[in-house]
Amino acid sequence: MRDVGHQTGHIEDDARPAWDLSGPRPLDWSAWYPADLAPDSRAVRHPVFDLGEIWSGARLAAGGAFPVVLLSHGTGGSPESIGWVARSLATEGYIVIGAHHHGNTAGQPYVAEGFLCWWERARDLSALLTAHADRGPFGGRLDLTRVAALGFSLGGHTVLSLAGARSSMERYASWAGTGPFSSGPREFPTLAASLPPLLATSEAMKSSWARQGADYSDTRIKSLVSIAPPPTVRAFDPADIAAIQIPVTLVTGEADVEAPTAQCADWLRACNPLFSHTSVGEHVGHYTFLCQPSADPPEDMDAMFHDAPTVSRAAVHAETSAVVSAALRQSLPGSA
Repeated sequence: MRDVGHQTGHIEDDARPAWDLSGPRPLDWSAWYPADLAPDSRAVRHPVFDLGEIWSGARLAAGGAFPVVLLSHGTGGSPESIGWVARSLATEGYIVIGAHHHGNTAGQPYVAEGFLCWWERARDLSALLTAHADRGPFGGRLDLTRVAALGFSLGGHTVLSLAGARSSMERYASWAGTGPFSSGPREFPTLAASLPPLLATSEAMKSSWARQGADYSDTRIKSLVSIAPPPTVRAFDPADIAAIQIPVTLVTGEADVEAPTAQCADWLRACNPLFSHTSVGEHVGHYTFLCQPSADPPEDMDAMFHDAPTVSRAAVHAETSAVVSAALRQSLPGSA
C-alpha cells in the first residue's frame, strides 16, 4: 500500500468575486496523493478528525501522470471531514483534490450566500482542476483523461452539476414546501430568512442568483460518486438527470434523516435508472460518512460521532471505499 502525502494551498478564481466583493473568489484546497516520504515528512494531525496515516512534506511519488478525483465536502464541512475516502483513493494511486467551498466551509466564517448558491461549488472544482493541471505541486502530473468527482451530502449535489444538472430554487421551493427541508441546514437554521435581504442588498448574491440555472458541466469529468445525495437534488431538472451519460454511483445509508434515500437517491435513480446505487446499511446515518473523531474532538461536535449501536463507522468506510474503488476502476480505464 502506498504512503499518502497531504498538502493544502490557496488559489483565486478571477472570474468570480468573493462574497464580500473584497477581491477574487478565494479557493482553499486540500490534496491527498501517492507519496515518497522525505526525511522532513511529518505525520498530519487534525483537531477534529482522525485522518489516518498521512504525511505533510512528502513528495509526489515518482512515475507519470496520475488519475484525479475532485472532492466536494458537505454543507459547512471541509475536505478533511471525508478524508478517509481521500486517503483510501490516494493509496490506490489517485491524486485527490478537495475544495473548501467559499462561505460554506469550516475553514472560513459561514456566510448565507455560500449556503444558498449551491451552483457556485461546481465551478470551484472545475477551477481547481484547471489550476492544478499546469502549475503547483501537481503541474503536469494529472492525467486529464481519467478524472472523476466525488461528493458527500451537498457535495453529492455539486458533482451532479458537473454532469450538466441545472438548479432551480423555484423548483426546489415548490418541492420542499413548508416541510422539514424548507428552512435551512443544521449549520445555518435561519438560512431561508436570509434570502430576501441578501437579494435586496448584495450585488454578489444577485449576480450569482441570476445564473443559478446555467450549465456548469465539465466534459473533463468522466465519472461521478455521490455519497448521501441531499434534498437539494430536487432543485435539478429531471430531464437533466435523465440525460447524464457518464457513470454515476450513489452510496447511501438507510437511516439517513438529513438526506433520506426515498426522497433523494431513489428519486435520482427514478430519473436515470442507469445510476448505480449501493446502500451500506439499514442503520447507517448521515454523519457515519464523516471521519472518525480525533483523540479529543470539540464537545459541540459530539453529535457528528454518534452512530447506532449496531454500526461500525470503520466498517462502513471500508465498504464504501470498496464500492468507490470498484466504480472508478470500471469507469476510468487504466486506474488502479
